[in-house]
Amino acid sequence: MRLANFIDRFRIDKPNTFRLGKCDPTDTCGLDVDKKQAKELLAEGIDRLSELQERLTLRTAGRC
Repeated sequence: MRLANFIDRFRIDKPNTFRLGKCDPTDTCGLDVDKKQAKELLAEGIDRLSELQERLTLRTAGRC
């Protein structure tokens, strides 16, 4: 299961009209995983975010 499959659903393209109160906190986007799998997905997401932040930092530093 790839995290990219869920990105579009949770992307906020219009922040001025977004209201958190209109979001269903129980919505799992069809994801049916146990706690162990959820922790693995979270770890995968954290690793990916870390990689992307590092790339952004390197790009930004190169442009200064």
